[in-house]
Amino acid sequence: MPLLFLFICVLWIPGLVGAADGEYAKLSLDSVPVFRGVPFLRNDSAKALSVNEEGERDSLKLRTTGSKTIQVIVGDGGTEVNQELHLSVQGEATPGVFIDALLSDVGREAGEERTATLQEVDEVHFRVETENLFLHLGNMTWRENTLGLSGLERTTLGVAAGAKIAHSQVRGAYGFDELQHVNSTFNGVDGQQRGYLLSTGTVETYVAVVPNSETVYLNGVLLTRNEDYVVNYAGGVLDFKGTLIPGSQDEIRVEFDAYNSRGLQILKAADGNYRGKNLWLDVVGFEVSSDTARLRRNTWTENDIKLLKQDDGSTFDRADSLEELQRPWMLRRVGARARGQLWNHLYADGEIGYSETDTNTLSSHVGGPSGRAFRWFISSDSTWNQRYTPVRLTIAGDYLQEGFLLSSFQGTERNWDSYTLRENWNLDSSTISGSLRSDEISLRLRLPASFFLGSEWGYRRSLSPGENWNSSRARAFLLHHTNDVTGEISLIRIVSENEYGVERYQGRMQAETKTGFVRPFGYASYGIWLKDSDFVEKDRSEKADAKSGLKFVGDGWSSQGSLFGTRARTGTSMKTLEDSLKMAGFEHSAEINSRYVSFSHMLQYKRMDLDTAGASNSWISEESMHWGTGNSPFVGQASYRLGLTREVPYVPIYKAVAAGTGDVMYDSLAGVFVEGVDNGNYVYEGMGRSDSADAVRASSAEMSLNWTFVPRYLGISHGILRDLEFSFDGSSEGRDTTGKTVFLPPFWRGTLCDLTSGILTGEASVLWNEPQNRGSIEYKIGAEIEKRNTSQGYFENRTWHKLDGIYAGRAKETWELIPALEFVELETVQEMDWKIYEVTASWKRELPLHLYVISKGWLRKGIGHEESGKMEAFLRQGSLSLGYEDTRSVRVSNEFSATHVSTEKETLPYQMVSGFGKGVTFRNALTASVDANEYLSLGLSYIIRFGSAENGIFQKLSMEARAYF
Repeated sequence: MPLLFLFICVLWIPGLVGAADGEYAKLSLDSVPVFRGVPFLRNDSAKALSVNEEGERDSLKLRTTGSKTIQVIVGDGGTEVNQELHLSVQGEATPGVFIDALLSDVGREAGEERTATLQEVDEVHFRVETENLFLHLGNMTWRENTLGLSGLERTTLGVAAGAKIAHSQVRGAYGFDELQHVNSTFNGVDGQQRGYLLSTGTVETYVAVVPNSETVYLNGVLLTRNEDYVVNYAGGVLDFKGTLIPGSQDEIRVEFDAYNSRGLQILKAADGNYRGKNLWLDVVGFEVSSDTARLRRNTWTENDIKLLKQDDGSTFDRADSLEELQRPWMLRRVGARARGQLWNHLYADGEIGYSETDTNTLSSHVGGPSGRAFRWFISSDSTWNQRYTPVRLTIAGDYLQEGFLLSSFQGTERNWDSYTLRENWNLDSSTISGSLRSDEISLRLRLPASFFLGSEWGYRRSLSPGENWNSSRARAFLLHHTNDVTGEISLIRIVSENEYGVERYQGRMQAETKTGFVRPFGYASYGIWLKDSDFVEKDRSEKADAKSGLKFVGDGWSSQGSLFGTRARTGTSMKTLEDSLKMAGFEHSAEINSRYVSFSHMLQYKRMDLDTAGASNSWISEESMHWGTGNSPFVGQASYRLGLTREVPYVPIYKAVAAGTGDVMYDSLAGVFVEGVDNGNYVYEGMGRSDSADAVRASSAEMSLNWTFVPRYLGISHGILRDLEFSFDGSSEGRDTTGKTVFLPPFWRGTLCDLTSGILTGEASVLWNEPQNRGSIEYKIGAEIEKRNTSQGYFENRTWHKLDGIYAGRAKETWELIPALEFVELETVQEMDWKIYEVTASWKRELPLHLYVISKGWLRKGIGHEESGKMEAFLRQGSLSLGYEDTRSVRVSNEFSATHVSTEKETLPYQMVSGFGKGVTFRNALTASVDANEYLSLGLSYIIRFGSAENGIFQKLSMEARAYF
């Protein structure tokens, strides 16, 4: 009863906070979830499957799926062990009792890989649910998002439980984690859509983001994961999607959890709610604190504990060789919220909160800030379109004590967001101090034809004595809102006091058509700023913004284009204003989707002219097209991307492993990493942003094209054209950071030479299939030109011809002959060029009992030059393979080869002799894989190399076992 009385008292506090005019809805039980088990229940849980597939309820029961993989790689320099385990149990154990269990272990610390996106990280949980109870053990993401003043979303390992009784439910959680919560705020870059480092705007040089922990805001608007943006969690890179392209005037704010092995925390959380027809109640409490018990056992020394207990807030005096001693901390927050309606239209929303922080839980000499907060919202009509009253009065506000203000753990009502304060109140959030108070009142009159006339006034201020930090905002507006058209005209006056006094007069209008074939839209704003001349020399300024465009929507296609611009002028009087900013640009996007063709297009161009930095251009364009179906004579796809921006480039990342256990080596002669080798010291980790590289002006263009033409699909049934297939696969990419502007990717060597980096590759082929499927002949011609931006320089020009002939006219025999010719020019640490003549001949014979034998011969002649003289090598190889292949379960192959390389050079580029050294190399490669049944598969690979060309005997053993459940 005392709690209910508290809710009722808070419910009718006169005052304000919260949403802008119209940003609330009628209280409806359907609009907020009641109890659906644990709130973080995944959509693919067993319970969800049972509910959605009632017809299969009896057959679903418990389903166990998963896999266990163990991989051991033994090389000359050591051993690498990788293991993965994925086990999932889902379904209905007994009538009304649902189980969802998951065990996922990938054998590495999450975030260890710096660049590759972590699709799955270590996770283990067990969850059991009934209609009224749930119990969760293991990994979970605990969310508290019912309060406006406080919120929490944290990944933890622990236990959670909950119960539902009638219209009420309670939950609780206790867990451990090794995380740190990071807030990152930065501005966009004109023309850059991808590659924003989440560590921008923080003191962190590199962060490993906890998957799905991020919350992204653009200009204060919450974005949707995988629709508006994607995140490379291990690399900490944010990419925007679609037509969302932030500019230099846009604010990006990201909140996320990052892995921190030194941060050991405990989470305690509990909440409860009641959902009645006209009354909703919420109570939330949580505490996040350092795990001092584990820190005492595993991290702190006795001297550290002594320093922490004697801490008075000053700097710790420790040995220079020791890392920074972090203080154990604690944050505790509780809150209560009540929402109610009366007579189906009077609406009230009240909330109270308390926050307490301790910056060192071991010291009695150091405490932390604490404070309370209140929020209120009262309206005479709970519906946006005023269904019940022609006049709606709204009162809202909040009061936050200084000890309550934190950048983290905010709720849904972000009333003091930095972007909102700057754009709507002329206030700088970085200068906030003391307690804060806001009050707003709004009066709106409903007119005929879905028009609304109204006015609102608000006041925000700091309550610190002597603090000049306040703003008053008045707005008069005319709204029009229907299902087909929305529009608004507003007149705004803002008077603020921050570092100096500012007075703003602004007019704003916007309109949008939502239905029909042609849908025009537009926005315009004009404002005048009058600043205190005692503090600002140029105390008069004006700013105009405009955007207008058309959207066409048809059956299976749409097109949208718009023009936009901004102009700002400053001066000592309104008659002597001079341009300080001019920005203009246009955007266009289109989509076409039909049975045979799909096309997407996006283009943005922007020109910025600043009085302090001069003029600059930026643009980004993406086009992609797919055509044809499986039976079309001509199928293919093409893409084009154009960019001009400032960004940090992607670079390949190679991870060092135990010697001989990797498949990547570094060729010091050519200055490149070579992949797919036997005796490697690295593995390829993916592409990532180079944290040590500065952002530079980058102009880039990319294009790709691949197609296949099959004449017989035109109805040709006779002649050689019936048996031919023509194909092409090519791409080109160019990037320049020296000031050039690139509109097209390089198509010739000379064009690529003039750029900072790029690659041009293309291969055309003609395939002839013998009418009776007794063989085929394919001719390929290709070229690749690559320039890399490395410290020693890298430029490679490679062309090749290849003929592949296959004869399978005799039963159980296949003959193959592959002659090839290749020309290579390489400029890196030194200049080199060579040409390669090679031919490969093989014969395969299928034997009884699923056995087969393959005999192969390979001749390779390389002739070239380097700065120190002539390079020449002749490679001869013969190999014999014996294998067994039962397509259902067992595959075994053993290949023995002898390779002889004759050359006068002791070292040659890897590409010239495929990694074989001068002399004789004997190589035996045994591979075996067994699918014992549908639940178990085993794999083995053993390589041994020896001979005069090898440094001793090299052995590499890889074993893998995978069990499916």
